Amino acid sequence: MKTKVLGLFMTVAMIVATNVSAQNPQQKNDFRRWDKERIDRDINPRGKHQSFFTDEQKETLKEMRLEIGKQVKPLRNELGELEARQQTLSTVEKPDMNAIYKNIEKISDIKTEIAKIMAKHNQEIRGMLTEEQLMKYDKMKKRQQNYHHDFDKRNGMDRMDRQRFEKS
Repeated sequence: MKTKVLGLFMTVAMIVATNVSAQNPQQKNDFRRWDKERIDRDINPRGKHQSFFTDEQKETLKEMRLEIGKQVKPLRNELGELEARQQTLSTVEKPDMNAIYKNIEKISDIKTEIAKIMAKHNQEIRGMLTEEQLMKYDKMKKRQQNYHHDFDKRNGMDRMDRQRFEKS
């Protein structure tokens, strides 16, 4: 009799504890919606901030973005392969430091090449803007940098971790 009562009591206690500790799904969705709205409002370059571009500039940007994507995609693919290789090299029982160093140099070279392409792209965009548009564009870019910097600080991420997070 005591075992039945104790078993029933434990079952009820577990159900109550589960209901009390469960997170309110509506609250979680509200946060996600707020965060998405904040991101869209603050940094989304294809959102309302793009409204300061003329229709002709929007078409040019679309073509430029497509061209940049074609240039950068194979580099990012290779970068992903090298980072996977780095993980493999670093986790073997007896790591070959020379191979690790060479792989790090390859990763750095590709990241540098991507950064150069993106810097050139940014300067091409700036070259087609008026003074007023330049001010808005620079302000938007600064917000993007601040958002990513704050995101890293909030989540304890370095640049490599953020890149992995953004890929997924």
